[in-house]
Amino acid sequence: MNQSSSPNLDKLRNIVQRFGPHSFTTAQVASEYEDGPANAEATAQLESWLNRHATVLGIHAVSHAQGSVTVWEMA
Repeated sequence: MNQSSSPNLDKLRNIVQRFGPHSFTTAQVASEYEDGPANAEATAQLESWLNRHATVLGIHAVSHAQGSVTVWEMA
């Protein structure tokens, strides 16, 4: 993953919108963003981005799954 502090918000928005009314985890978003299985570092970076840009992306945290990976849904 590009360690830039600025994600591609359009790409993130498209990913989270594909889940529609269904909840999703940070790991699922990371795998979509990476176009394949995401490692722990990529997932942690996505977790940070999702937390920072949740309002812009139209999502909110529902709970934390095992391993402190957040479960999200559309706001």
